[in-house]
Amino acid sequence: MLSRGEPPLTMSERKKTTVRREDISEALREVGVGAGEVAIVHSSLSSMGWVEGGADTVIDAFLDVLDPTRGTLVLPTLCQRDIEHRFERWDIERSPSDVGAITETGRLRPDAVRSDHATHSVAAIGAQAHEITEGHGRAWGRPCPWGPAAFGFGSPWQWLYDHDAHYLFLGVTTSVNTIGHFAQAEFVRQIIEEAGPVGERLAREIKEWQRPGVWPQFSFELCERWLRERDAMRYATIGEATLRATRARVNVDTIIEKLRTEPETIVPDDFLDWLRRARRAAEEHQP
Repeated sequence: MLSRGEPPLTMSERKKTTVRREDISEALREVGVGAGEVAIVHSSLSSMGWVEGGADTVIDAFLDVLDPTRGTLVLPTLCQRDIEHRFERWDIERSPSDVGAITETGRLRPDAVRSDHATHSVAAIGAQAHEITEGHGRAWGRPCPWGPAAFGFGSPWQWLYDHDAHYLFLGVTTSVNTIGHFAQAEFVRQIIEEAGPVGERLAREIKEWQRPGVWPQFSFELCERWLRERDAMRYATIGEATLRATRARVNVDTIIEKLRTEPETIVPDDFLDWLRRARRAAEEHQP
């Protein structure tokens, strides 16, 4: 029976798998998520089938498992549309999330706290929400195409790495592995530091906001295979969707390791040339 005010199902919705709040909670526990923990999720609402109650049901199911008095749900609320003007048009209260209904629904909840970054903000709900989000606008220290604050020291992405949060993909693949950009930026920072006196010049060649340059770009689809090789990816099913689950630290550390040991197979030629020059400088800098 329909709840009061709930519209009747369309024909296409009737044919979809029905997903309930408890189905989502059960899958989260199956992959190891528990009360008092922090979890970030990339998501697709439609991938699951027909979810009773829509995006709010998904968020409530996560909070049932995490217990917001002790744990925290983090949602990427990225703004990528009209990206050339993103910083000048950024409004922390009004700029919508471009990465799915669940993220935008979560951003609008009264208990959500959003971080202050024009392209790579997150919204958090729960016990650590303020702690995770409060430093984003002042973050620093990692050059990248979205400015040094996007994945800098003090950013939510740093917090997720430091605290080894659950890192989940609900109905999407690792192609949307946003913390992979944190890994890229940290790798670049390390290489520049190791290059010694030449590092400042090399840093000027890195792609920055509206400044062309080199960047260790690669397909994040590769991350799933790398994590599976380390037995660091777990799976469950929610309706018609696959839930992929790993942890932030192994995710980042694996990417950095691959960039160090196998760059020839994954990064573009211009970055590979930059990396070779940086490594020669590092060798010359060593006492």
